Amino acid sequence: MPGDNFNECCEYLLTRYSRRNAQVVAERLKTLCGFLKQEGNHVVQTTFGGSVRKNTYVTGLSDVDALLIVNDSSLVNQPPAKVKRRVRDAIRQGLPDNTVRMGDLAVTVEYADGTEIQLLPAIRTRTSGIRIAQPGTTGWSNIAHPERFAKKLAEVNTARGGRVVPAIKLAKAMADCFIEQEDRKIKGYHIESLAIDAFEDYRGPLDTRSMLIHLLGHSIKAVMHPLADSTGQSRYVDEYLGPADSPSRKRASTHFGQMRAMVRTCETKAAFNALFCVGL
Repeated sequence: MPGDNFNECCEYLLTRYSRRNAQVVAERLKTLCGFLKQEGNHVVQTTFGGSVRKNTYVTGLSDVDALLIVNDSSLVNQPPAKVKRRVRDAIRQGLPDNTVRMGDLAVTVEYADGTEIQLLPAIRTRTSGIRIAQPGTTGWSNIAHPERFAKKLAEVNTARGGRVVPAIKLAKAMADCFIEQEDRKIKGYHIESLAIDAFEDYRGPLDTRSMLIHLLGHSIKAVMHPLADSTGQSRYVDEYLGPADSPSRKRASTHFGQMRAMVRTCETKAAFNALFCVGL
């Protein structure tokens, strides 16, 4: 059990966030793929496409995000909803006791232990890019290259002694705790992109508190303008906040400023627990 030292508390909390049985998840993904391969004999390839692949997964806050690349010629010209229904129905048939639900982008499978595996159906294009459902529409997104983002984040993280990913995990957890209204929450992918921008040329201290303060401080100004999406999936990673200097961006900027102030003044375990909605 950590004392009142902020960095010590952070390391203890990060250990808790990392508790996830990777073997169980891998076995479940293999089973899910098996169901889908049997359905119509089309081939399904799985790669981690979200926070698991980027190692920024936070237990309880991030779904297990797997990208399902469906190589089925009969589905290539079909709308995303049909592809998602095919995936959902195949899993329901294979796992009749599990809750399987279809969302705007993904199909989520719930397990008795509380784990949720989120499958993001995608279609591979002739140009070797990948298309996923376009949020808010009935069509496919622009070509996505999730591996580019994962590679860039890994490069920045390595260059800063592996301390960027822990800062992202803490920022995600803190933002989820601090911003209570669902429609005002900062998206995880957005925080990851802000972190790449914040730490690419960073030369400051590498302790957890300093890194977290820098990320939150950088985001106060950075969030006021659209941030380009390096993966090609969309024009900007933060289109959900609207144009530059929008009310949503000003509100997000205020949130980042308030969180930075709270980290700076945090001196006790009770204050730390309040930051992250935990009990250490």
